[in-house]
Amino acid sequence: MMNVITPSTQSKPQLRAFSILAQISHARSQVYRWLALGFYPPGEKLVNAINSKQIMNEITTTTIWLGQDQNRLHGSLVELGVLSVTLENLSKEFTRLFCKSAERISMRESTYRWREVSKVFESATDVARSLRQQYMQFGVVPIQGREDTLSVELEFMAFLCERESDEWEQQSSGTARQLRRQERAFLDDHLARWYPEFCWRITEQAKVSFYGALAQVTDTWLKLEYGPGYPTLG
Repeated sequence: MMNVITPSTQSKPQLRAFSILAQISHARSQVYRWLALGFYPPGEKLVNAINSKQIMNEITTTTIWLGQDQNRLHGSLVELGVLSVTLENLSKEFTRLFCKSAERISMRESTYRWREVSKVFESATDVARSLRQQYMQFGVVPIQGREDTLSVELEFMAFLCERESDEWEQQSSGTARQLRRQERAFLDDHLARWYPEFCWRITEQAKVSFYGALAQVTDTWLKLEYGPGYPTLG
């Protein structure tokens, strides 16, 4: 039986708590969506969001609930806020870093997971299949061949957080908590396993750039989301 508590059986403190949790989950979803947009191939929406400082302002606004921990995001967000870009230049930088070039940095999980001692994934096909199965549980169907890209994985986290927010709004606490556990499992099984190395590679090559600042914001955000034990290099 689904764990649903109806409003008539709830106390006012419970309703307030559910409302706060719904707002936080929605805010987390918004952060993930901005990060995902940043790692998709650039378009006018991204360029406008950078030049208008929309990314910096909205991530700052939606993370107020972090309290003192929000300070950990401040430096990288400020770097994003002082940038001015054109679509042409941003597209060239995206191509240089992530597409066809000698210094290309892979944005795919499968590039980093094959070296694991456990050998859970023997090939890129295994990674994609595992992710596709998880996405399909929620009716999410990414473009075939892009299942393990960073932008898609971040967008999936945004989707899960928004679903969690909806469940808190409906006072479905059991389902909301289950979604929170699934979010943590996705970080454990996927993003936290490979993002730190990806971030290190970007900051080594392009620290002073939009993608360098975005990588740092994302890294700090994932550390905050994960908590103690987040993998680091070195």
